[in-house]
Amino acid sequence: MNKRLYILAILLLLGAVLGVVAQVDHPPASGGETPFTFAVFGDNRPGGANDDQPEAFKAILAKMSEMQPAFALNTGDCILGSSSLVKTKAQYAGYVKTVEPLFTPKIYLAVGNHEMKGGKDAFEFFARETGAPYYSFDSGNSHFIALHSNIPGESGRITGDQLDWLKKDLEKSRAAAHKFVFLHEPLYPVDGHKGSSLDQYPKDRDALHSLFVRNRITAVFVGHEHLFHEEVRNGVRYIITGGGGAGVYPSAEGTGDFHHFVLVTISGDKVEMKVVKIAQHGRPEEILPIGEAP
Repeated sequence: MNKRLYILAILLLLGAVLGVVAQVDHPPASGGETPFTFAVFGDNRPGGANDDQPEAFKAILAKMSEMQPAFALNTGDCILGSSSLVKTKAQYAGYVKTVEPLFTPKIYLAVGNHEMKGGKDAFEFFARETGAPYYSFDSGNSHFIALHSNIPGESGRITGDQLDWLKKDLEKSRAAAHKFVFLHEPLYPVDGHKGSSLDQYPKDRDALHSLFVRNRITAVFVGHEHLFHEEVRNGVRYIITGGGGAGVYPSAEGTGDFHHFVLVTISGDKVEMKVVKIAQHGRPEEILPIGEAP
């Protein structure tokens, strides 16, 4: 092995050991002033182990494709999951097969609790599929961070090596005009998953929120609750976007019970966010600015 290949092999090995290898096929970076758009959705999983991906998810994919985002973020629960790795792989293959003909841009996945039903085997499988258990990438003038809230032994918290990595990643990305975080469990759930999200460990959750505040995170996208909800805490916008195809349910305020995705457009220092409600069950399609959506 020549010296160049030896050095490359060592660097790849170190990246794998540290668990910080970002996905290789991230979107091509555009100039800082060049506008670009990305989409966000989550919880598109089927209701049964042998079910196809939901029709609502297919409608979302078609509508996202029509709006031509550069890429999309999935906040997790793309499959129902199984204790069997063979079944997990088959379900994930079904998810990919559904996506490919309807939406060609890259979709980045933040692993959810349903993907992790297979425990350590599932963890290792999805770490390979996404390039690392948690990772980051840049597009234009913005930085994107995928966190894993279901690491075996650390479920319901961002801690240990992942938290150390996050702090270093945020330090390295200080110059980014905008920073976006996406993960599965909410820090501040509003409905059926209160007490089973990152609020299980309030001190850890509050420390994570403080880290987001100090680093001026533009928005944190989560799923887990099958609804739409948004709020701002200390300048950080938290958006629950769990209406990607699984059955929806209302928030404590009685709102948010619709299938949807979020569309974000970056233009220099400006960030424009919209929630796109797909047409179904007699309801018309609606596109509403974040902050004004019901």
